[in-house]
Amino acid sequence: MASQQSHELKSQAQDATAHAQEKTEGVMSQVSQTASGAAQQATQFLQQTGEQVKSMAQGAAEAVKSTLGMNNVDSTETTSTTTTTAATTTSPAVAAGTTSPSPNTASGFAGSH
Repeated sequence: MASQQSHELKSQAQDATAHAQEKTEGVMSQVSQTASGAAQQATQFLQQTGEQVKSMAQGAAEAVKSTLGMNNVDSTETTSTTTTTAATTTSPAVAAGTTSPSPNTASGFAGSH
């Protein structure tokens, strides 16, 4: 009888061990899947954040270049910007062609008589 009880206890212990191993494997699988999903989400988040930072940095660099006149856009745009700037810095009287000779002389130059 003691042998039969020992055999039953041994069988129960083996069953309990197998059940515990199955549960452990199931939990480990869930943890692994969760960790894998979290890692993928973190990777995607970091990639998106990196793209946003890169885009912002490029925009800031272009703004600084544009402000300093170092923007390497095509030559047509640079030329039109230069022309606009030149026209803006010209005095209104010269731009309108309404300059008059100096009141000192008829030719506009002192001492040209």
